[in-house]
Amino acid sequence: MDRPPVILLTGGAGFIGSHLISMWPHASFVVVDTHPGLPAALHGRFYKGDVRDKAFMRNIFGSHEFDCIIHLAAAHKDFGIEQEEYFEVNEGGTEVLCRLAAEFGVKKLIFYSSVAVYGDRNEPTTDQTLPSPSNDYGASKLAAERVVMQWQRQDPSRTAIIIRPALVFGEGNEANMFRLIDQINKGRYFNVGKGDNIKSIAYVKNLVDATFYLYQHQQPGLHVYNYADEPHLQTAEIGLTIAAELGKPRPRSFPLTLLLLMAKPFDLLIRLTGRDLPISSMRVKKYATRTHHRAQQLFAEGFKPRYTSQEGLARMVAWYKQREKEQGRVSSS
Repeated sequence: MDRPPVILLTGGAGFIGSHLISMWPHASFVVVDTHPGLPAALHGRFYKGDVRDKAFMRNIFGSHEFDCIIHLAAAHKDFGIEQEEYFEVNEGGTEVLCRLAAEFGVKKLIFYSSVAVYGDRNEPTTDQTLPSPSNDYGASKLAAERVVMQWQRQDPSRTAIIIRPALVFGEGNEANMFRLIDQINKGRYFNVGKGDNIKSIAYVKNLVDATFYLYQHQQPGLHVYNYADEPHLQTAEIGLTIAAELGKPRPRSFPLTLLLLMAKPFDLLIRLTGRDLPISSMRVKKYATRTHHRAQQLFAEGFKPRYTSQEGLARMVAWYKQREKEQGRVSSS
């Protein structure tokens, strides 16, 4: 009987990593993360540490024979990270992994990048759109992509898969989509203008399925893919879907200028306290921006997601409601 594949999973204690582990029971994972939280479903080993630590990572490579590296570890927040840290973690950590992969003969690497490499665009992106990042996070992810590309070019027998997901959401996520659900549940959410801007999103279970599909099917070479679910929804449709699942009224709409004015006190609080608040001018502008990213290539090659965008949102809202119930904070509808 063949042994299960051994996969080095960086950043595996986080949101996407926990889904990868629970949805791939056939694999043996070696998880590296700076956070001490051990994934509940882990079948493998866990090491607390930083991918930038060359000696630490060399010891791990020397202790295991990896069939694949899935590189999730990254610096990514809307608030509180400086440019230097983005590049040290996202580019520098990837350099450490690629050097050790070359040294220890690992032939397959899956790197989670981001649609942030495309920057702010009015037109939809495809897998062939030239990157043009507009913030430090996107620029650092693009720099990391170039490290991966160089690693693959050094040996044609290597397989490098770069996945650029749109906003990832789902059960266990407590970032942007969670904040949106929470604000709608508490009656604090308003559509920005008509809410007719496309906001591409990626349900985590679809993304994990896509990752497994690529792991199984891709041959040696360099492969770059967008990932976003279909159908693409407008922000008003996302808000309406969530409100319906929560049993809440249809969200009201206000002009962008008014919402930016309403956000100013929160901007002041953020500056005075250094806290990352769920409402800010930056988040209002971000939600009003069109982000339309197409995953045509992956779908054309045969991948079919199990869930639509609406189904993914419904599943996350169900998780949110159960979470609130367990914490005794369900508000009456």
